[in-house]
Amino acid sequence: MPHKYPHNMKTLFTLFGVMCIALLLNAQEVKINNDLVVEADGTVRYENSATVFDDLMVYPDATGKGGSNPPTWTFFKNNGSGSQGVYLWMFSSSTEQEVYFTIQLPHSYKVGSNIYPHIHWTTATGTPSGSDVVWSLEYTIVAIGGTFSNTTTINATNIIAAITPTGTHQHLISSFPAISGTGLGISTVIIGRLYRNVNHASDTFANLVGLLGFDIHFEKDTDGSRTEFNK
Repeated sequence: MPHKYPHNMKTLFTLFGVMCIALLLNAQEVKINNDLVVEADGTVRYENSATVFDDLMVYPDATGKGGSNPPTWTFFKNNGSGSQGVYLWMFSSSTEQEVYFTIQLPHSYKVGSNIYPHIHWTTATGTPSGSDVVWSLEYTIVAIGGTFSNTTTINATNIIAAITPTGTHQHLISSFPAISGTGLGISTVIIGRLYRNVNHASDTFANLVGLLGFDIHFEKDTDGSRTEFNK
């Protein structure tokens, strides 16, 4: 007749097995569907199709110092009955005007991945064609410990394909070329100048345009970093 272990012995073996599994899991990474990784220290990391994109919001400043030409702080909309209303920075069609910013890449940034700046804007009057307003971004970028190089300028010459210009006061988006992520890491700093490039041959829209916002799409593979200054 086969030997039967007492109930408490079965429980002991079960607990022992669970403890062994726990020890093994604590000693190595655990992958779920090859895309979601729980590292040995408990850090959750996203890989492949599990990575996600987020907005890095930028809040530019305008100044008349240092030879700069600020855009004009201009009334945009009110309640239709005489309220104070809301205002935007409006950029001239004939004079180059600019705003400035300094930002850092967040600790959730996927080290080495490209970043994608774009601008949200609108019109005060008239309807743009989709390619007759040119925005330019002059910037310098470097990771922690690096040395800033001379600036680079990239242009956004077209409204994104998902939007068809149909009238005045429309929410429009123009995307800049990607900025390479080679050599970049968390807390990388970008110093930038954003302006309407009225001297560009394609900027032929004869009316004011208003800045709604500027941000950078970035890829994230963790919720933060493991230490203050290292991913």
